[in-house]
Amino acid sequence: MNGLKSDEQINDNLLPSLPSSTISTLSPVSGLMNEQKVALDDDKQSDEHKQIEDERYDYLPQDYALTERDLCAHVIIETSLKNDLLVKIDDISVKQHQMVCLLDDSKWLNDDVISAYICCIKDQVHVQNKNDGKVYFENPFISRLLKRDGGIGIHGDGTFMTDIVRNYLKYDMIELPINIDNKHWYLAIVNAKKSEIQVFDSLCWEFNRNDLTTMLQGLQYHLDILRRQQDSISHKWTDLDVTKWMITEQLREPIQEDSSSCGLFMLKFMEYSTEDTLCHPITQVEIITPFRYKLASILLCWKTNTAAMTTMLEQSDIEEDPNDVVMLESPEDQNKAKSLNSLSFKNKYQSLISVISNMSLHALVGRLCSYIKSIKCMETLEKVWVQSSKPYPISLTLKKLQGILNEDLPMNRDCFNLVVRRNMFDNI
Repeated sequence: MNGLKSDEQINDNLLPSLPSSTISTLSPVSGLMNEQKVALDDDKQSDEHKQIEDERYDYLPQDYALTERDLCAHVIIETSLKNDLLVKIDDISVKQHQMVCLLDDSKWLNDDVISAYICCIKDQVHVQNKNDGKVYFENPFISRLLKRDGGIGIHGDGTFMTDIVRNYLKYDMIELPINIDNKHWYLAIVNAKKSEIQVFDSLCWEFNRNDLTTMLQGLQYHLDILRRQQDSISHKWTDLDVTKWMITEQLREPIQEDSSSCGLFMLKFMEYSTEDTLCHPITQVEIITPFRYKLASILLCWKTNTAAMTTMLEQSDIEEDPNDVVMLESPEDQNKAKSLNSLSFKNKYQSLISVISNMSLHALVGRLCSYIKSIKCMETLEKVWVQSSKPYPISLTLKKLQGILNEDLPMNRDCFNLVVRRNMFDNI
């Protein structure tokens, strides 16, 4: 999706070059081509390129223009196997097949991706103390358990949940992510200072707050238990009857312009919410669209991600280079060869940008075509590399793109229609 264009252009932009702050609907390989072409035109390409594993995010960036590190992170996600562990932050684990939603603007964010970014928010200390009040950021799993308790009463793990609610009493604001029947994400904030439940919903679905009501009932069950306990900790909450608190809708008009970004909006609500409002405006095109693609790299390169980058590189499903073959004579040689191959693989990423930056557009296209024709892996051939949605969806797999380059085969209908669509947008 394009961070600077209209909705129609966002879904159907297939032009050969893009502004530097945009994201192409093409695969990371072709997106990398577009990004580097612009960098060449602007004469801003750096001569030095750090290895991706040496560059970690230790803060939450607000500039979502993709860097070389971000693009390489996208390549790693695309080329890893679906069960490869790419992110492990605290007790949250995210595998490759859970990360790919961040590279497709038509996909919803899942619980694990949301939970991982919430961990990043917690790591950013100054966010936790906004407005001089203590804020607690809950994850979707616990929110679901509270909703469960509100629906069927205290469950077998009631003590565990009561202890979690006991911890809430230390804070002024509890931010709870809520999912409506796996269809929509929104944020509910339990504001103890105001004895108020504040709702941030990017679509303003005011007619359906049953999930919130049920979750508050579950929260109330555990607060009642604490109120009856003699050893209950002291707290600043002036009112423990949360089911009687006023529910206020913080947004009056929908700000979400698609059907898949609600999870991204909710994360930004958690990051930007204050005691009364949002400290920063949130818009679909300028913030949310580029945030999706930046988020993929933030999680992969976050400072506390213990799924080591070197492990990810070694696990990636990349075809071996014949030049990396080493004759082995002993177990010691085998260990040495493994180290050499790993280093060689990382060096490929390190040198990728510099190689591309020194190629002409004609040479770049030629090499890309050769690369496409060389791929034999059936799983890779079934991956979608080009996608367009209006006036009706068209998706081109790598196998269809290979067909275009085969002079002995007729052009696939979808390929033909997409060329016509691209020419139409050129004329517009």
